Amino acid sequence: MTVIDEIIKNKRISVNKAKEKKSISLIRKEAEDFSSTKNKYYRFQEKLRNKEYTNLIAEYKPASPSQGNISKLKVEAVVSIYDKYPVDMISVLTEESYFKSNLENLKKAELLTEKALLRKDFVIDEYMIYEAATTNASCILLIEGICPDMEKYLNITMDLGLDAIVECHSKRDLENVVDYDPKIIGINNRNLSNFTINLDTTRELREYVPNYLISESGVKSVSDARLLRDYGADGVLIGTSILKNKDEEKIGDYIKELKNSLKK
Repeated sequence: MTVIDEIIKNKRISVNKAKEKKSISLIRKEAEDFSSTKNKYYRFQEKLRNKEYTNLIAEYKPASPSQGNISKLKVEAVVSIYDKYPVDMISVLTEESYFKSNLENLKKAELLTEKALLRKDFVIDEYMIYEAATTNASCILLIEGICPDMEKYLNITMDLGLDAIVECHSKRDLENVVDYDPKIIGINNRNLSNFTINLDTTRELREYVPNYLISESGVKSVSDARLLRDYGADGVLIGTSILKNKDEEKIGDYIKELKNSLKK
C-alpha cells in the first residue's frame, strides 16, 4: 500500500466517523445556509484576477510524507503571521495521518484572518466540501485521480460559492478535466508516486491550462518563486520553505522577499 493509498483509507474512516456525528443531509443544509456561501463568492478567483503580481498562497503544514516534521509552530501562530504580512491567500492542511493537522485547525484559522482560506486535503467524499463551507473556507482542493466524481464535486463547490483548485500532475490529467471548465488548475510539481520535485512541470503544462494556474510544491527559494512567476503561474502555493524559518521575524522577512519576487 502506497502512502497515498493509506491516506485515502484513513480519510474514509474519518469521514465515516464524522457522518455518524452529523448526517450528510444536515451538514449540506448547514452549508447551503452558511453566510460565507452567500456573501463571499469565489474569493480565490477575485485575487487571481490581479495581473500585477503572481499571488502568494502561504500554507500551514506541520508535517508531510516527504519531509517528516516541518514545524512545531501552532496554527494560531502561523496564521497570525500570515495575516500580518503580504500573503494573498492562506492554505491550511486538514489531513491527520501524514500532515499532522485536522479540520479544527481550519476552524481556528478562520477566527484569526479575513484572508481567503483553502481547505487542503484529499477530498474523497462530498461531505468534506460541506465541512469546508461551514468552516468558512473559500476554496477546496480536488485532486484528479483521487476525487471520485470531478464534475459533480465542481458543481457542488460552484453552487456553494466556493472555489476549487483542480490539481493535475500531467497532460492526461488536464485532458480528463478540461471539459468541466475548471476555473483554477493547480499544477503539482511533486510526483505523488515517488515525491520527487520538478518545477518544469509547471512550464510544460502551462499551455494546456485554460484559466487560472496555481503552481504547487517545490519552492525552496525566492529564485524558485520567481521562476514559477516567469512560467506563467497566477499563484504559487508555498509551505515548507516558509515554515522552515523558526520565528515570526524570519518568516515575515522571507514572505516579503517572496512577495517582491512575484511582481510582474
